[in-house]
Amino acid sequence: MSTFENIKDVVSVKQVAEYYGINVNRSNMYRCPFHDDKTPSMKIYDKNYHCFGCGAHGDVIDLTANIFGTSQLEAARRINEDFCLGLDIDKPVSDREIQLICRRKQEAEEYSAWEKKAWFVIVSYYKLLCEWSEKYAPVSDKEIPDLKFIESIKNRDYIEYLCSAFINGDKTERLAMKEEVKRIEQRLYEYRRSFITCVAGGKGQDKRTVIL
Repeated sequence: MSTFENIKDVVSVKQVAEYYGINVNRSNMYRCPFHDDKTPSMKIYDKNYHCFGCGAHGDVIDLTANIFGTSQLEAARRINEDFCLGLDIDKPVSDREIQLICRRKQEAEEYSAWEKKAWFVIVSYYKLLCEWSEKYAPVSDKEIPDLKFIESIKNRDYIEYLCSAFINGDKTERLAMKEEVKRIEQRLYEYRRSFITCVAGGKGQDKRTVIL
């Protein structure tokens, strides 16, 4: 496998397009940067792109070369550097190097999936705490506070801090929150289970479930 083929195999056209500032919509269409495109007319596929307006067509290296007006060799070098592939562009790629690159790609995909899930978990819990702080707030000093209200007062500031740290932190700092995210996810699971059990056991209550 040549270096160019290896780059095409591990880096998708969509990854390159988004990395270099091309806004791709949900249908994988975007405004073609190679002509005066008023509406999205270029289609992104996994291994290539095609513009139904001007006819521009190519693979991930072609797209990079055309965006920056460089040769394919310079485009390959740029992708190699920007996506941290660690390839020696001027030397053939060994089987061991290919395995290493594929492992890096898999690790990056797994981290990306975890990052999205972790952010969803943290934000879901924060929203729930905010809801509890209002919904279950005591109406008088004599009223015994609900446990959910106590939990919201106790944890909301900390979870807000986690949100901020997650946004501003780097990959290492986010991964350091892994156990904390597991704990929060477990708390959400426990709440969801208890809520569904409570609603299912009630008479004449709204049996809608909550999506956290």
